[in-house]
Amino acid sequence: MDLELLENARQAGYTTKVLFISTEDPNLDVGRLLLRMSQSGQAVPLDTIPESYEHAMMSLTEARKHADDLLVYDNTENGRGHRLVARFIGGELVKAKQSSPDWSKDVFGRELDSEVKHHAKSTRGR
Repeated sequence: MDLELLENARQAGYTTKVLFISTEDPNLDVGRLLLRMSQSGQAVPLDTIPESYEHAMMSLTEARKHADDLLVYDNTENGRGHRLVARFIGGELVKAKQSSPDWSKDVFGRELDSEVKHHAKSTRGR
């Protein structure tokens, strides 16, 4: 993720929106890539995937500071499509799913859990 490009766009007056889609494990990504390659899909050097995965995870916390709107999706479950895990607007968490995957909890810590608990309390009182 190019954080400098993101920040330069914001400073130039653009509204920035980042869609981040990940899985629980980079080995899952390798497996899916091998399957696509076996079906005449685009080839990618497999040894770059784990490092790219780690870099993306480390950049994600910074991306929320530089994006006007950050949508975080999980695509771990094969064949079910991606699902929204969290949304940050102006760096603030505004939406979180009750069952966030471990990778997102590793990135954002307890913030996701506390938002889910807060949301559950506020909806019970209605």
